[in-house]
Amino acid sequence: MRRLMIAVLAALALLPVGQATAAGISPAQLSRAGWDCILPPPFNPNVHCAPPGALAKVIAGEAEVVTMLAFATTDTTATDAELLGTERMIRADLFRGQPCPTDPPSYEYSWLFPRFGWDYYICHTFDSPW
Repeated sequence: MRRLMIAVLAALALLPVGQATAAGISPAQLSRAGWDCILPPPFNPNVHCAPPGALAKVIAGEAEVVTMLAFATTDTTATDAELLGTERMIRADLFRGQPCPTDPPSYEYSWLFPRFGWDYYICHTFDSPW
């Protein structure tokens, strides 16, 4: 199962943004495959999907690194949502201040604790306001 998730995430990284729907990737499809798709608080109107079990581990502070997918929709059951990109989360005790070359305008990881209470840093592969 872990190899399958790695293969899916690697294939998604190669897709141009917006082509995820054509490839059959959507919050609805990921939910059916056991992923957890959530809509964060109102300040973030995009659905985020985490591989099976990963979200619970982040909330518990047990996950070391997690890659989530973000979709431009407020519907966790959407079948045609545009994939915005990926979000790589690193637990704070493992974060070493590395740059995030794929997240303009700061090109730096953002700390999630002030927004979610999660002691993780996050790097987006799309222009995120966080």
